[in-house]
Amino acid sequence: MAQRKRKVVFTADPGQLRRIDELVSAGRYRTTSEFLREAIDDKLKSLFASRLSEEVSQYVAAGHADENDAMIDAQAFDDEQ
Repeated sequence: MAQRKRKVVFTADPGQLRRIDELVSAGRYRTTSEFLREAIDDKLKSLFASRLSEEVSQYVAAGHADENDAMIDAQAFDDEQ
């Protein structure tokens, strides 16, 4: 079942809003909502990548660097940790 989009209210710096409006006016984005969805998605991906990098660094620091690469990948994405 597809999830429905939800509306939210946020507070932003007027300068940020002006720059977003300029991007929308220039045709880079259709709407402010489209810009915000993309920005949020980019931030979430960045946070996930940072978390993954930290987890791998901790794993290597614990002395597991010589283990099988496939096993490291599987453990890095294990939801139970």
